[in-house]
Amino acid sequence: MKSNRTTALLMLLVFLLVVAVVIIFLTGLDRPVNSGNPYENVTATAAPSVEVETPEPTPTPEPSTAPTAAPSAPVYYPPSTAMPSQTQRPITTASPSGTGNGGGTGVAVPTPTPSAAPIPGADPNMLPAEELIPVVPGANTGSSTDGSGDSAPAVIPTGTSLGSGTFRSDSGTSINIHADWNALVAGANTVDVTITAYVDSYSLITTASPETLNISIDGQYISLASPAIDIPTTTNQVTTLINNRTFTIPLTGGETRSIPVEVVWNYRGTYGGTYLDTIECGGNITLSR
Repeated sequence: MKSNRTTALLMLLVFLLVVAVVIIFLTGLDRPVNSGNPYENVTATAAPSVEVETPEPTPTPEPSTAPTAAPSAPVYYPPSTAMPSQTQRPITTASPSGTGNGGGTGVAVPTPTPSAAPIPGADPNMLPAEELIPVVPGANTGSSTDGSGDSAPAVIPTGTSLGSGTFRSDSGTSINIHADWNALVAGANTVDVTITAYVDSYSLITTASPETLNISIDGQYISLASPAIDIPTTTNQVTTLINNRTFTIPLTGGETRSIPVEVVWNYRGTYGGTYLDTIECGGNITLSR
């Protein structure tokens, strides 16, 4: 009886084991075979297409051509020659021992000069700041003005030469005259022009004669005497003074004039077989002041 139970139990276990094996086998048929690739059984899907919009080019802004305002601050132009150093300027003061107009002499005592405030843009190696001349663009830099902003003409000292020159004749013979001129400042509105006449010749014999030399300048006319001339036979040309005169001509400051000059020597004789009544020279003098 006991053996029958054991046999029945064993048969039940075998049956259950067979059933379990069958169930496991059937379940394994539904699973995909794993080949080691995790993406082998993944179905690929189409990627969504995205339309990319091309941006419009951004225009480049044009550079501004508006004129910049000129600086209103003064511009300093230092002298072209730099000073190696700036030293104190000695100021001469009378020594305590000097007495009135006596023989006491002053001693130069260097006194420190207060330094001026630095000027922006000034080179410290140039002249001291107080000697720089401020130049404002567009400002009048004339040395003197008449109140209207225009530069006044510079004053030329009396006696200043305004020029000189020479006029020569061409008589066609070996005797001619020439006239030297020289212009000097005479006053605020006048100049003095001196005319000196000479005769150039070889041998020449004349007698003194009044009113033989005629000079005309800027409407002024004068007759001068001619001296006696006695030049013996010579192979060299000789220059002999006839006469001279100074004329005052109007010429204001800043004015330029062309002044006519004429010099006539009344020779009234024959030279080298040619008769000459007069020998003349002249032209125009241009004067500016």
